[in-house]
Amino acid sequence: MDEDGDRARGCEPMGSAAGHDDQLHTKERMMNKTILSGLAASLLVVSSVALAGVNARQHHQQQRIEQGWRSGELTRGEARRLGGEQRMIRREERAYRTDGVLSPRERRDLNRDLNRASRHIYREKHDAQERRPGTGTPGVDRREANERARIGQGVRSGELTRDETRALAAEQRNIRQEERAYKSDGIVTREERKDLHQDLNAASRHIYEEKHDGETRNTP
Repeated sequence: MDEDGDRARGCEPMGSAAGHDDQLHTKERMMNKTILSGLAASLLVVSSVALAGVNARQHHQQQRIEQGWRSGELTRGEARRLGGEQRMIRREERAYRTDGVLSPRERRDLNRDLNRASRHIYREKHDAQERRPGTGTPGVDRREANERARIGQGVRSGELTRDETRALAAEQRNIRQEERAYKSDGIVTREERKDLHQDLNAASRHIYEEKHDGETRNTP
């Protein structure tokens, strides 16, 4: 009986050790899963931050191209080529993102392409090739029409005397003559447009002053 008891007591530590090992293995598996989940989450965060930086650069470069087109620094062909390069980079980015993660190598590749595109934008904007501004002056023409309408309204309301009307109309004629002179060579430059707008600013102030100086057409 003692031997049987000893054998029974001897079996208990073995079963207890096996159960303890199972618990350790379970805890280890749980810890590994937690670590892997954390690593995956970290990779996604890093990838998202990297992608945000790439997208910000793409947006900035697109703005530089649009600004160059508006200012005339880029010709139509240059703007088209630069826009095509941006589209290629966006397609490349979409291909890299298909697996949901932007790897360090893919990020370096995109940034290298964006560096090259940035140099191309700078070179095209500073190569002395400019889009011909042409002779269209829609902003100037609208302002001239508006100022003539204000003078006409002042005449109808009696706010402008005959002499005031004559002086303001002469100022408008001078601006139109100046505009025609600027257009005579087939190009209205940025400086010439600026000059016309400055003259129209002065004429606008004169119209306001004459309409609000207390003198009317019926003033004795």
